[in-house]
Amino acid sequence: MLRGKILVVCLLLSITIFAGSAFALSPGTPFSFIDVVLPGSTNTWTHSITNFAPPLSGSEPLIINSGNLFLNLTFTPEWFPLVGGGGFYLFDRTPDLDGYDIGNTFIYGTTTPGQVTTSWLTPITSQFALNAIADKQAQIILRSGHGTLNNVTYSGLWGKGVVGPEPISMVLVGVGIAGLPVAGRIRRFIKKG
Repeated sequence: MLRGKILVVCLLLSITIFAGSAFALSPGTPFSFIDVVLPGSTNTWTHSITNFAPPLSGSEPLIINSGNLFLNLTFTPEWFPLVGGGGFYLFDRTPDLDGYDIGNTFIYGTTTPGQVTTSWLTPITSQFALNAIADKQAQIILRSGHGTLNNVTYSGLWGKGVVGPEPISMVLVGVGIAGLPVAGRIRRFIKKG
């Protein structure tokens, strides 16, 4: 009889410990992140996001709520004829983040030929692109358009998010809840025996 009670107490205690440790990572904790890359003359580069405030341990699942991409570009627009004569020099690129369109296209038009250096700041509006940042690796690809990209001097990626619930924690909570009726059955069985 006493052995059965000890068994039930040990079972309930272990379930409580597992369920209690499920929230050790503080889901819902807000954070911000920033990463800077100097890509050079390439259409593709990767941001490895490690700079979080507050610092994260590295294993937390992330939910990204907002993000921004800042580019400093040097490019040569190309002559783009207009209907009815005339025209202008045009440069355009659509950035992808891990294969997802970020939701905005960089367009620069001028009537003066020659190389141009300018900056572009855009919010990331695609939820798919924001979700892709959650793995802490973000590959940026500038898809081709009009004009020639000469150099990407600076690329900045930053935003905000919250720590998500850890999948294993959710499993442990489920096991703890599912174990309560089992513990009750064991206790009743021990009382009868």
